[in-house]
Amino acid sequence: MIKKILIEQLYPLSLYSRQIAGTFVLLFIARYLSVYDYGLFSSYKTIASFWLLFANIGYNEYILVSSQNIVKEVQLKIGLFIINAIFITLLIAAGSLLSYVESHLIFLLVLLRTFFDSTFFSIVLPYFQSANKFTIISYINIFYSIATIIITIISYIMNLSLITFLLLSIILGLFNFIQVSYYAKINYLLTIKHIKRLISRLDKTIFAYIGVVLCYYLYTQIPSLYSSSFIKKEEAALYFAAFTISTIISLLINAQVQKMVPEMINNSIEKIKIIMKNNMKFIMSINAIVFLFLLLFGKIILKLLYEKDYYINAYPLLLILTISNISIAIAAIYGTYITASGNQHIKIRMQIEAIIISILTLSLFHKYGIYAAAMAYFLSATHIAIRYVIKTKKMLKQAT
Repeated sequence: MIKKILIEQLYPLSLYSRQIAGTFVLLFIARYLSVYDYGLFSSYKTIASFWLLFANIGYNEYILVSSQNIVKEVQLKIGLFIINAIFITLLIAAGSLLSYVESHLIFLLVLLRTFFDSTFFSIVLPYFQSANKFTIISYINIFYSIATIIITIISYIMNLSLITFLLLSIILGLFNFIQVSYYAKINYLLTIKHIKRLISRLDKTIFAYIGVVLCYYLYTQIPSLYSSSFIKKEEAALYFAAFTISTIISLLINAQVQKMVPEMINNSIEKIKIIMKNNMKFIMSINAIVFLFLLLFGKIILKLLYEKDYYINAYPLLLILTISNISIAIAAIYGTYITASGNQHIKIRMQIEAIIISILTLSLFHKYGIYAAAMAYFLSATHIAIRYVIKTKKMLKQAT
C-alpha cells in the first residue's frame, strides 16, 4: 500500500523535496550566519527573484497551455525561453555592477544560484508534464534536493562562508542545467538558428500570462521588497525568518497546481470539479494541521530552527503570514481552472486590486515596519482568495 502511494505520488513528492530543500537552506544558514549576513542574503535573494521575474513572466504556463500538451511544440518553446532567460540574467548582472550594492560579488552569486534553482527549472518543467515523463524529473528533483541539503549541512558543520556556500550551490545548479537539458532534449543551437521563426509563432495570449505573473509577484512580493529596501537588516531578518517557515504551505500548493494544470486541459467540467474538490480537501486538511501546529509550537520552532532568542520575536509575524499563505493556497486551487481554461487574462484585474490594497496598507501603516508588511501581505492575499473563488464558481456554473 505504502509503495503504491509512493509510486503514484512520486512526482508531487519530488516537488515537495525540492521546495523543502530550499526551505532547509534558509533555515540552516540562519543558524550559523550572523543576523546581518542572513538579512543580506535574504534581501539579495528577494531582489534577484524580482528581476529574474522578467526571465520567466508566466512563460512556463504559457508553454504548456498554448502548446496543448504537444511535446514537439513544447520543446521548441522551452529552448526559446531558456535562451531569453539567460540573456536577461546577463543583463541583470551587468546592471547590478552599475548600481549601489553592498557586495556586488554576493549579489551576482545569489543571482546565478536563483537562476539555476528556480528560473531554469520552471521553464523546462512543461516538457516533462506534456511528455508524461514524471518519473525522470522526479528522480532528478530528488537527487537535486538531497545534494542541496548535503551542501547546506557541510556549510553548517564546517562554518563555510556565504560565498563558498553559494559557489557550491552554483556548481550543483550548472550540473542540473546540463542534466535536465539532456533529458528534455533541448537543442539550443537549433533554437538559435531558427529563433526568428520561433518568435513569430508566439501568439498574443502570452501577454495575459505576462500580466498575471507581474501582478502576482507584485502583490505577494511588495511586502518583502519593502522589508528588503526600507527596513533595517536586523528587523528584515525577522520578517524573512517568519516568511520562510510560513511557506511550508507553498510546499504543498505549488506541487499540486503543477500537477493539476495538465490534468484540466481539454477535460470535462464534471471531472474538473472532482479534481478541484479533491485537491481542495487535501490541501485544506494539511493546512489546518500545519497552522494549529505553528500556533501551539511556533515559538519553540523559531528557537530550535534559528538558535537565537532574537528570532522568537517573529512569532506574531509567523501566524499572520501562515494565514496569508493559506488564503493564497485557496486562490491557487481555484485559479488553476482559470488558467487551464485559457482565461488567464481574467486574473489581471483582480490582482491589480490586490496590488492597490498592498500599497495602500504600506502607505498608511508604514510606521509599524515589518508588521505593516505582514498586514499588507495578509489583506492582499485574503482579497485575491475571495475574488478567485467567486469568479471560478461562476465560470464553472456557466460552463455546466
